[in-house]
Amino acid sequence: MIACAIAAVGATGAARAADPVAGKVVYEKNCRKCHKALPHTERIGDANLPRYLANPKKYNPKTAMDFRGLKRASDIDNVIAYIMSFR
Repeated sequence: MIACAIAAVGATGAARAADPVAGKVVYEKNCRKCHKALPHTERIGDANLPRYLANPKKYNPKTAMDFRGLKRASDIDNVIAYIMSFR
């Protein structure tokens, strides 16, 4: 399991500490209504998660997700930390 604070590279490419607890809050607010379980990220790949979470339709125009994306790099990093904390 990943520690509570990990270094993550977000949409801006800058390394900063990510907070899985804050990521859970963002996930519950933005993702839980469609994703009852944690999403499988293998199709996207860990390295591509920041771009995908910032704008799913831009990353993959054929995606079924109707979500516009997370705008704050810190939210993206935190959601990734939350998802990774279950691995």
